[in-house]
Amino acid sequence: MAAYSVSGVSATLVASTAVSVFELKTPATAYAKITKWWVDLNDVTSGQGTVLVQVGRFSAAVTTNTAVTPALVDYGGNGIASQCTAGINATVEGAGTFNTNGEQHNWFPNTSTAFWEPDTSAWVVPPSSFFRIRLTPPATITSTTATYGCTWTEGY
Repeated sequence: MAAYSVSGVSATLVASTAVSVFELKTPATAYAKITKWWVDLNDVTSGQGTVLVQVGRFSAAVTTNTAVTPALVDYGGNGIASQCTAGINATVEGAGTFNTNGEQHNWFPNTSTAFWEPDTSAWVVPPSSFFRIRLTPPATITSTTATYGCTWTEGY
């Protein structure tokens, strides 16, 4: 199985406004297994509160993100191109709702966090589904950016 990755840097987060910084859409014929995701929040004055980080499946796609080509990071599976569609930095949050079984974290800015998912409990994204990393800063944060990313395998 080949592994793929996307990473990026967000535009400035807007106070109290949710933004999907990463989205992965699986094709109708394949699954994806998330093996790692990360978020690094920066550029914030101490005491401004925490950013809500939501990671998981959503009910619909974001249509205002920038499409990106996933990087092939492991040449297993004959090194074929990713079958998934990836997008970053939505300009308007999508209509899809967050699956309540997803992960939610409140992180202080000026921190870095990465999650490596063990094989037994990795996020599995079924065919024709959407996986996102969405950030929502509090009203007190108006100047932070985030670096973020995700690594996954496909087609099992």
